[in-house]
Amino acid sequence: MQLPPPDDEVTRQEAARQLARRGESDAFAALALIISGVLVWGGVGFALSAWLDNRLFVLVGLLVGMAGGLSLVWLRYGRPQ
Repeated sequence: MQLPPPDDEVTRQEAARQLARRGESDAFAALALIISGVLVWGGVGFALSAWLDNRLFVLVGLLVGMAGGLSLVWLRYGRPQ
């Protein structure tokens, strides 16, 4: 008695599920990169502004963190492979 051939539809569905999970994981990783960039460089700007008594450094730190996080997201996920 022979075994039936593997069901291609089940294999395709499992591959689609794995691809969807990878997409969710990439989305959360991208969001984490942006948030961590803002928090780290915003914190550096906050520390500098407290030390030098100038609020401008907070804004500059937040903008640098956002730009850095977005550029890392683009370098990791946005470029064609």
